[in-house]
Amino acid sequence: MLYFVSAELIENSITAEAFPQVFEQVIRPSLESLAKMVDEKKIHGGVLAGQRAGTFIIEAQSNEEADRILGGLPFWGLLRWSVTPLVSFRTAIERDQKTADAMKASRR
Repeated sequence: MLYFVSAELIENSITAEAFPQVFEQVIRPSLESLAKMVDEKKIHGGVLAGQRAGTFIIEAQSNEEADRILGGLPFWGLLRWSVTPLVSFRTAIERDQKTADAMKASRR
């Protein structure tokens, strides 16, 4: 299953004084994990230019696996997450063809 994931840093979740330590202990390891998943072709995406946010497509076998992957990132609690399951283009074609066929049949 494919999922469209977007994440944005929760405003004021990190003070300027705490940022260096949070970066080294939480943010950097999370970004390193995501970069590794990109290298392994498990996800595709990145950080939005000039923003404290990112978006990517992740492939997982189930909702639970997607949840486990995202929840395992050290910065999980610092970000506001949006996760949307995707259907393939082929599935959309089949769905829409059935709808079009049903509409044609109802007009006869």
